[in-house]
Amino acid sequence: MVVRPLFVAIWLFFVSLLADAQSEPKNLTLRGYVKDLRILSFSEDSSGNSRSLQQNFIHNRLNLRYAPSQHWEGALELRNRFFYGEFLKYYPPGASYGSFLEPDPGMLDMNWSWIDNSNLVAHTAIDRMWVNWSNEKWDLRLGRQRVNWGQNLVWNPNDLFNVLNFADFDYEERPGMDGIRVQRYLSGSSAIEAVWQFNREPTERSAALRYRFNFKSYDIQLLGGRYRQNWSLGTGWAGNLKGSGLKGELTAFIPDNDSLKEQFLASVSWDYSFRKGTYVHTSFLYNSRGLGDIARLSQLSGSSGGQLDVQTLMPNSWSVFGQVSHSFHPLLSTSLAAIWAVDLGGIFIMPQIGYSLRQDLDLSLVGQGIIIDDNGVQNLGSALFLRLKWSF
Repeated sequence: MVVRPLFVAIWLFFVSLLADAQSEPKNLTLRGYVKDLRILSFSEDSSGNSRSLQQNFIHNRLNLRYAPSQHWEGALELRNRFFYGEFLKYYPPGASYGSFLEPDPGMLDMNWSWIDNSNLVAHTAIDRMWVNWSNEKWDLRLGRQRVNWGQNLVWNPNDLFNVLNFADFDYEERPGMDGIRVQRYLSGSSAIEAVWQFNREPTERSAALRYRFNFKSYDIQLLGGRYRQNWSLGTGWAGNLKGSGLKGELTAFIPDNDSLKEQFLASVSWDYSFRKGTYVHTSFLYNSRGLGDIARLSQLSGSSGGQLDVQTLMPNSWSVFGQVSHSFHPLLSTSLAAIWAVDLGGIFIMPQIGYSLRQDLDLSLVGQGIIIDDNGVQNLGSALFLRLKWSF
């Protein structure tokens, strides 16, 4: 709570720069969007009774960049969300949806709910705030930023800092982390990168090195370091196989705690684009520390709001992903994706259709459902999402 006035002051400073940017309009840019997302969710209780809930929220994002010179650049990016609907009334006394949204795992608390009641929750989160310096050989970035070391499109065992949740389709930018990143470019396409992640909790801090290079048309990376209370070592690759894409990631975690076993994660994906607009993609994930917790499959829901970490990409040992998408027209696209949690007998399904109303206005309809075979087919949860997005 103490540091929040500082962020307000920083934001007002950037806005004042925007107001005075008439003389140098190319140095300062403001981009963003406004989205209206309507959600209708369905679930069953232990007695098999079904229940439906309506949820709505308006999502505004502001991306501000300032580049005063060739070598320096700064960014401040935030999202404002306004939640309303009957789902807010189902939180138990003493709890609220705002408190569920508010925890910030970074070094500084830059999330807060400034309206929080059973009728409306207004929440602001700063997920990017960094300054960057670069030249031909070096690139240094300090602050809240996104560090993406993943090669695959769904599961990323190499992504130690900012792992993504494929089902969270409404958060395209993905979360950021507080820290410093230093890159040193070498000959050709090779580079060395070092990242230190800051956190208020010492046990949640991480630091790692990555070396990436090209070998016979494949981009290969080697990485290792400290991930929270584990030592980590991994490798990944991305390349072409007879016109198709082949990617893979392997990472091993060795915990300090002797009571915990080592963990090994492996993911391989293959994708191919046909000439007539059809795209197919499949991926496999192995997690040696799969817990077999069926209830945790609900983390895949785009309305759950939770963030994953690299050690909990899936709550089970073996998982298979498949996706088919097709563009019927430059303005109309469709997709069907599914995840099979093999050893849990659960399936996550996500169909979607998108239509471009005009260059800056898009409409999409997305469905999500989790079905498990637990002594009979059971709907663990499903939802329909209708989204209208205006970009500026």
